Amino acid sequence: MITLALIDQVGGWWTELGLAKQIFYGIGLCAGLVSLVLALLSFSGIEHHDAVDAIGTADLGHGGGGIFSVKPLTGFFLGFGWAGGMALDYGASLPVAILIAVVAGAVIMGVIVAMFRLIISMRSDGTMRIADAAGAIGTVYVTLPPAKAAGGQVTVSFNGRQETFAALNPTARPLASGEKIRVVSVIDARTVLVEPL
Repeated sequence: MITLALIDQVGGWWTELGLAKQIFYGIGLCAGLVSLVLALLSFSGIEHHDAVDAIGTADLGHGGGGIFSVKPLTGFFLGFGWAGGMALDYGASLPVAILIAVVAGAVIMGVIVAMFRLIISMRSDGTMRIADAAGAIGTVYVTLPPAKAAGGQVTVSFNGRQETFAALNPTARPLASGEKIRVVSVIDARTVLVEPL
């Protein structure tokens, strides 16, 4: 009963609006509905990772839609619709209402993009970047044969963690277990070139 009365009241409110207000509030209501669906998908874990696309991620290597992806655009239309409708309610002319709507939408869009940039900047994927090992000091773990022969390993500490890598020794003598080394360069994802200290 209460639901029917609420629907009737909203329907009456909608029919009393002029065309411009209906357009503004219609945009705001649709964007609000999309926001609600996105929030429900986020809470249920079904979301399609648009948060990554929402931050101009071409520079982050994810290839994204930048600020023109679903969440920022939804924020823009949410702000645009409600701000434009309220501006008309308060007696603004249509051009002024459009200007207010665009500014409000842009502000909300900017806030959403800034929030996602902040979230991404705080995110740590926990993976180790072997490129950061160049120049690090370590210890021979498994004796390194001479002349870049395979089979040896080193333990290296860098970025607050200790990692074990396959290592190549360019010198003419083997480097025994326990000998101190420095990583000269990275050869591949699990192999480094080292020199004795």
